Amino acid sequence: MKPLTYYIDKFIIAVYAASLAGGVIVCAPSFNTAEKGSVKNVNIRYVAAATQDMDYMTADDFLSDTEKAANKEDITEYLEKLKKNGLYNGGEAEEAGDATDAGEAVADEAEPEENADDNNDGSDQKSPEEIVEPDPDDWRLMLVNKQNPVPDGFEPSLESINGSLYADERIIDEIYAMVDAASSDGVDLMICSAYRSYDRQKTLFNNKINKLMKQGMTYLEAYRTGSMNVTVPGTSEHHIGLALDILTGSYTSMDDGFGDTDAGKWLAENAPDYGFILRYPQGKEEITGIVYEPWHFRYVGTEYSKYITEQGICLEEFLKGGY
Repeated sequence: MKPLTYYIDKFIIAVYAASLAGGVIVCAPSFNTAEKGSVKNVNIRYVAAATQDMDYMTADDFLSDTEKAANKEDITEYLEKLKKNGLYNGGEAEEAGDATDAGEAVADEAEPEENADDNNDGSDQKSPEEIVEPDPDDWRLMLVNKQNPVPDGFEPSLESINGSLYADERIIDEIYAMVDAASSDGVDLMICSAYRSYDRQKTLFNNKINKLMKQGMTYLEAYRTGSMNVTVPGTSEHHIGLALDILTGSYTSMDDGFGDTDAGKWLAENAPDYGFILRYPQGKEEITGIVYEPWHFRYVGTEYSKYITEQGICLEEFLKGGY
């Protein structure tokens, strides 16, 4: 049976699609030694690992009142930004009786692309041999989002990364390898969140809702705004043990600025070599339902991660096919 929040979220999506109007993180000092078979030095930091009564501490616990602006904006303003940036097509707006300048802008921008295609000799098109097709039975490609909740009763087989952090046991080697490679390049990666249980996610989500309501939002306003940043319980990738939130010691704010740090740039370029993709890319908000998160990486395996990154697509697009 799906969680109640899943059905609430589906209702909210339907409502605003029809209307169209409608962190600061404190991390503990480095924990430099991890044991796996033989002793190996891994510079993985974690949040408050000594606090044993918390269920896998996460960076979201330490968000301050100076959260990223997207948390405080009304959903209408956020959608307007998507329109202005060409991230929301005019089709749905017209169906809702709300055709906007953004829709016209998207149409205007489409013309040069069409003209460019007319002059394309086809050399940039991929041959069938170069196209990577998703395997629907591959555990690494499990899709978890607002429309696809974690299956009932699903629990991953976990292994400790370091301290109180856990991930799917099948990706631990890749995590160590990625962190070691970054360290060799002079980049300090700080894993602040990995596996989160359903109950833990529920606590985080409710905390977010309550905080937004204290700022003057109604419950529905807080729900739809909060769900863009803290995933609805039962629909979080952290629950399946394949997602990591990664920051760096010199930049501990969970905001867009992390993408401009050395660590953020290193991850964007090199994480695919270890099977990880930037899960919520900039410009894909309308598809993923989540704002740009340069710190959130999802394991899918190297054959998929490299292809997805090269194509500039998100996981939803890859699984839909045609790339």
